[in-house]
Amino acid sequence: MFHSWQLLSLSIIYIALLFWVAYLGDKFRHKLFGDRKAIIYALTLGVYCTSWSFLGTTAQSATNIFSHIPIYLGPVLLFVFAWPFLLRIIRVSLQLNLTSIADLLAVRFGKSHSLAKLVTLVALIGTLPYLVLQIKSIVYSFELLQIESTMPQWQLGLIVSLIIVAFTILFGIRHIHVTESHPQMMLAIAFESVIKLTAFVVLAVFVCFFIFDSPIQLWQKADINLNEQLSFPNLTSLFGMLVVVMAAFLALPRQFQVMVVEASHVKDTKYSRPIFILYLTLFAIMAIPLGLAGLMLFGDQVAADSYVLRLSIMEQPGWISLLVFLGAISAASSMMIISSMALSTMLSNEIVFPILFQSQRQQSNYQSFQARLLNIRKLLVLCIIMMGYAAFLVIDPDRLASLGEIAFGALAQLTPALIAAFYWRNASLTGVFTGISVGFSLWLFLNFLPNLGIYDLSLANEYLSSNTGFTLFSLAANTLAMIVISLFSRQSVHERVQATFFYNKTSELSELTPKRLAIDSSELKLLLVKFLGTDTAEECMANFKRQVDNKQLPTEQYNQILIQHAESALATIMGASSARMLIHSVLQGRNINLTELASLIEEASNQQQLKNLSILHSAIEHASEGISIIDKELNLVAWNRKYLDIFNYPKGVVTIGAPIEDLIRYNLSQIYHGQINLEQAVQKRLAYLKQGTPHASERTMNSGQVITIEGNPLPNGGFVMMFRDITTYRQAEKVLKEQNLDLETVVQARTKELKLANEQLAISHQKARQANQKKSLYLKACSHDLMQPLEAARLFTSALSAQNKLSDSQRQQVSNIEQSLKVANDMLSSLGDMARIEGGNIKVNAEVFSLLEFLTQLEDEFTPLVEEKQLDFHVDKVEGWLNTDRHLLRRILQNLLTNAFRYACDGKIAVIVNNKDNHVDIAVVDHGPGISPENQALIFEPFTQLENSDSKGLGLGLNITRAFAQRLNVPIKLTSTTGQGCRFTLSLPTVSSPNLSQPQQKPQSGLQGVSVLCIDNDPEVLAGMVELLSAWKCDVVGVASRSEALAACNRHGNRYEIILADYQLDDNDNGLEVIAALREHCQRMIPAILITATTEADIEQKAKRAKAGYMRKMVRPAVLRAMMSAMLTQTMQDKYGNIHNQ
Repeated sequence: MFHSWQLLSLSIIYIALLFWVAYLGDKFRHKLFGDRKAIIYALTLGVYCTSWSFLGTTAQSATNIFSHIPIYLGPVLLFVFAWPFLLRIIRVSLQLNLTSIADLLAVRFGKSHSLAKLVTLVALIGTLPYLVLQIKSIVYSFELLQIESTMPQWQLGLIVSLIIVAFTILFGIRHIHVTESHPQMMLAIAFESVIKLTAFVVLAVFVCFFIFDSPIQLWQKADINLNEQLSFPNLTSLFGMLVVVMAAFLALPRQFQVMVVEASHVKDTKYSRPIFILYLTLFAIMAIPLGLAGLMLFGDQVAADSYVLRLSIMEQPGWISLLVFLGAISAASSMMIISSMALSTMLSNEIVFPILFQSQRQQSNYQSFQARLLNIRKLLVLCIIMMGYAAFLVIDPDRLASLGEIAFGALAQLTPALIAAFYWRNASLTGVFTGISVGFSLWLFLNFLPNLGIYDLSLANEYLSSNTGFTLFSLAANTLAMIVISLFSRQSVHERVQATFFYNKTSELSELTPKRLAIDSSELKLLLVKFLGTDTAEECMANFKRQVDNKQLPTEQYNQILIQHAESALATIMGASSARMLIHSVLQGRNINLTELASLIEEASNQQQLKNLSILHSAIEHASEGISIIDKELNLVAWNRKYLDIFNYPKGVVTIGAPIEDLIRYNLSQIYHGQINLEQAVQKRLAYLKQGTPHASERTMNSGQVITIEGNPLPNGGFVMMFRDITTYRQAEKVLKEQNLDLETVVQARTKELKLANEQLAISHQKARQANQKKSLYLKACSHDLMQPLEAARLFTSALSAQNKLSDSQRQQVSNIEQSLKVANDMLSSLGDMARIEGGNIKVNAEVFSLLEFLTQLEDEFTPLVEEKQLDFHVDKVEGWLNTDRHLLRRILQNLLTNAFRYACDGKIAVIVNNKDNHVDIAVVDHGPGISPENQALIFEPFTQLENSDSKGLGLGLNITRAFAQRLNVPIKLTSTTGQGCRFTLSLPTVSSPNLSQPQQKPQSGLQGVSVLCIDNDPEVLAGMVELLSAWKCDVVGVASRSEALAACNRHGNRYEIILADYQLDDNDNGLEVIAALREHCQRMIPAILITATTEADIEQKAKRAKAGYMRKMVRPAVLRAMMSAMLTQTMQDKYGNIHNQ
């Protein structure tokens, strides 16, 4: 026995130790991968062993050494025989980023929000009794081991509950992450698993070898009647309990959390089977001697669930008592922590967050958005634990043990739906929802409420206890209702689409595994004959028999291959879908005669053929050429009206079946009138037709009509003849030839002169083009290569300015450096823009965007400059919508405003917007020195600066502005008077308002704790970016290549929240491809920003297609910070704003 202060001190030390373990897990979480992660994962599965396992199963084994076995045997059997099913759950959950069992079932059955809420409710009610048991066990352990009671139970229970809440919030609800995993918390849970197993095993060894001489002596003194304990009523109870435990294990929220949600990869499970099975086996074995010893030493004088604690204090040393005390605390606290985390995730994701997003406007402030979601999760953890504490105060302590047992029955109601989600494609949302509702309602009225003492109800059956019997009954009713309703209800399209994620990609035919495989080769042959013909069907079956030997294959496999072969043959004439439908109908044994089915398809085919023939006849009849068709017997079978008009046949000559020889003879006699040997000419043309060779000729009729004749053979014999009247073309050709003779001499002379001039011009043009290309390449190289070191310097100075230790003098020097870098950046940016303009790399990417949002962003961008120069700056806020290139328009206004700020040193600057009927005028107005009329055209030329200018630039700004405006087809109008400032006006067409979601607020900063992966092959730029992000309190890792990025993801558990990548990397790699590879590797859409100085065409569009942000170097820290905040916020809204939309 111990004093209260001793137990309290030990508890505080142990809690501090847990905090320290969790802190180490958080600090070194990037090192928790590979085998380390797999071992931690396996140990966290020990959260299954709660205080019921630590204290309650010992009490069960005291009266029957087998009664507690189902508690441990159920999970062992699942890990031995249902391991592929468990892996399948993990794989699908990782692929779809599922965060709870409610999430899984809702996604499987059409993303049903109603089903998610029902599952969450069942999980909450089923878990609450366990929370009460854990609080009771900690309070009871504390009271039992203390010498005198100095604190009432309600106070001790409240302190325990608040400590659990604090620990869960500090290390379990620290971040909102797409995977909802908590590596630091899992390390602490694994540590607690080791503590409680060690305590249990040490106590069992102490009892067997110190309190008793050996386990054999203990067994002999117990005098166990195995025949009685293994009698038929006991066996049925054990079997019934085993079914309930196996069903409940799959649906326990805490078990789903550690087994599925906390797994970052299937590889994490490689040690879990042997370790977890060994873990449960040790608990099951060690409970037997502890239960027997407790019964012999204490009997009925004390509560059976206190045996473990009382055995630990029987003899010295006292450290065993303290170790057992810590084991009991570990068993209870780990369950409370994980269960409250899992339930808070389910309640927030399925109930609170959807309501929140439906009732309030969306936000784009990442920091406040994340803080709000985190606060909701924390509040839910507090509510869940406090609900357990309230139940602890209200429920009769004598009923808590039975409530813990029947709580398994509530969670078991989710298992039929879980199994159907993966193994029954035809299970419907209606069936699953009905099954869970029926089963849970029966459990509630038959089990839960009677055990609360509200009314009495018992099962008059000697083979099963009332709790087990009612649970099995409700589970059976659940399963039956799900099956029956699913068979009589129809799945929605959304359900069928979602089901594809939960099934292996196998052949649809094999999934049918026909209800009727009695069909033999003769039946299939008849089917093939009907559609393929006798010869083709027999050849098809003969090929199959040559390839497959039915004597060497099982009957089922042989029939399966035969069916697939028949389907492939039918698919060649009717398509794969029709062939599969036909085969499926036969195999399923539907009430349709095979001959009728074939006749139906044959009739449809004949109707289609008749329709096609009608279309073909209409096309031939209305053709502009004369057409005649001859069969292989050289008889006329078809013709069109144009054919009759060309040859002007007498009535009765052209008939179906008329010999083509007679028609040829008639035609030649009308053309040549005895000038040739008629019969010889006829036989010559017939010989061409009989040989089946294509031929073409041209004839001039007696009327002067010129006809071209083309003949092409048909595949099965015969010819298609085409006759075209080209009289008009020949007449025009004759006129042109006559005129051409006069022009040829003049053209030849002029052509010779032009050829010489063109050759000289081509040489000059080639030289000029080569010079221009070299200049553009030089400017491009300068703007990109020189930008890299300046980018690094800019990032370092930004990181330096963020420090609070700088003196005013040092801060002024840093500001001067930043200003100089800005000037250099502006010059290089101008050179880069010139290179893009002259190289033709400026492309317009029009999009519809809000004018109000655009102007607001423009004002925000220049606000810091206003504060620095203390100018009066105003931007009109006008609503409207534009359809143009947002980036180019922004560059135009940026250049105009930059000039205005440069020259209007003590005046006013304004962006005036005038929204008219179909267009909007945007004017940049300053009160600077103005521009004289003779210089107003000159200022748009390159490298031009006025004499009164003190600018440090290159004089390219307005030239670039004009080039961008020309690409947008937007005119720039300049109005200026010397001494009164300038007014540059743009006129753009407006468009109607599109259907968009609610306007988003301006993103703000706040990136502390955000995990960032930076990729840049320039060491200085990379170091500068890492320094800048570290100054913002980001958790940043910098790498230089794709391989290093993938290695970092593997090392750090794929937990990066955003990627910043340069475009041009080593080994001809680029940032967009690396971003895509990382997203595929992590199996989720990680936000990413492409940061580059390249002038490559369409780079911004490429980034947009890759769903990545885009920034040009040199990076402005404020803009980068805002973009990161906006993208992270959007990711959160995508995840939680549309949960389970139907």
